[in-house]
Amino acid sequence: MKQTFSIILLASALLFGCSKSDNNAGTGNNGGNNSSGQGGSLARFTIAGRYLYVVDDEKLYTYSLGNSAHPQLKSTVNIGFSIETIYPYGDKLFIGSQNAMYIYSIADPELPASLGTATHVRSCDPVVANDSLAYVTVRSGSNCGGNINALLVYDIRNVLQPKQLNTVPLTSPWGLGMKGNRLYVCNGTSGLNVYDITNADKPRQIKQITDETFFDVIITPDNMLIAMIQGGTALYQLKANDEMVLLAKITQ
Repeated sequence: MKQTFSIILLASALLFGCSKSDNNAGTGNNGGNNSSGQGGSLARFTIAGRYLYVVDDEKLYTYSLGNSAHPQLKSTVNIGFSIETIYPYGDKLFIGSQNAMYIYSIADPELPASLGTATHVRSCDPVVANDSLAYVTVRSGSNCGGNINALLVYDIRNVLQPKQLNTVPLTSPWGLGMKGNRLYVCNGTSGLNVYDITNADKPRQIKQITDETFFDVIITPDNMLIAMIQGGTALYQLKANDEMVLLAKITQ
């Protein structure tokens, strides 16, 4: 874990002070600093306020970044098994595993507390969320197991009892991101699907980009979409009328 943390800390130094899209991530009572690390929905670590949250296969680790030269481990919380992703929103963390979505409160930023769990079919599952809904992708054909490829929509207004509202079939979903009333879902070799979520529990596909294999996305406050694609990274500018302009492609 020490080796993993040293790598994560280097990455987090680049991310610290940024905001996750326009989703108010990290706006809870997190030590008086509402900044948060920007990362995709496939991330295994995130920053909310002046705290770094890291997941491994079973645990959630909380580090204080009050003194960035000497990060301090504040708590270790056992979550479950096969933990894969972590996503912050407000004073909550949404943690995806191969068979569930866990919701944790960080009202006390040094000691995350379990609020609720939504179990589902065993698959890989990135998560993004807002005040009332969480969007989860599940994918088959991997070491996660399962045979479902879909976007799942959960009502999380009662975080103690998340309720599944909808299932949207997909081909091979990976990461996803949200900006206003638009949801961007990476659908592997089938491209990038853009959904209108004005009617939030009923995503309506309005656009599809099929010229790349998409794995994950980050959306910045200035309407830049950064996509992890097969072989590298693609940068898009989000324009009016849902136009997406390719600005650059960075190959590995």
